[in-house]
Amino acid sequence: MNSDISAIGKKVRQIREAMGLSRPKFAELLQVPPTTLKNYELGYREVGGAFLVALAQHPELHQYTLWLLANKTNEGAGQIAPEPKG
Repeated sequence: MNSDISAIGKKVRQIREAMGLSRPKFAELLQVPPTTLKNYELGYREVGGAFLVALAQHPELHQYTLWLLANKTNEGAGQIAPEPKG
């Protein structure tokens, strides 16, 4: 398992959990099969570019793009890191 692949997958999971969504609901939101999302989150499969674009362009998720790709935030520009719900 490639650590870069695993790191992005873990971040995708953090975003999903911060949104309070199950894996099937999050997969539906981004129009990918739940098994594909699971493989991304567990680092079994490289997160595809089309998936990243869909996440970046989704109105509820684009706020996490900078953090997801560059591990940075810019709250002034609306770019934040996910915070667990609870």
